[in-house]
Amino acid sequence: MKATPGEGSWTAEKVIAVIHKLAQETELPAHLLESNISGSDTVDALGIDSIGGVYLIERLEEVTGHLIPDDFLELTFSINEIAARLNRLIEEQGKDG
Repeated sequence: MKATPGEGSWTAEKVIAVIHKLAQETELPAHLLESNISGSDTVDALGIDSIGGVYLIERLEEVTGHLIPDDFLELTFSINEIAARLNRLIEEQGKDG
C-alpha cells in the first residue's frame, strides 16, 4: 500500500481514508466510522488523542513510504494541515534522496 512517485499529492480525503481504516481496525475511536469528517476538522475535535496520533503517524509512514518526524502532528492541526504537511515532507525528502 506504499505510495509510488507521481502517485499524486495527499489530500484531506486521503488522510480521512487512513483515519477511517484505523477506526475499522480499532486503533482509533469507532465513532470516526460514522462521523462526517471534513478537512477543517482538527485531530483533537475528532477525539483522537496522543496515542491515536502515534497510530496515525505510523500508518501514514506505511502508506507513504516516508519517515515522519515525531513532531509532525499536533492535536490542533486540521486534516487539511496534515495533508499539506505530508506533501511538503514528501517533497523535501524527495529532494534529499
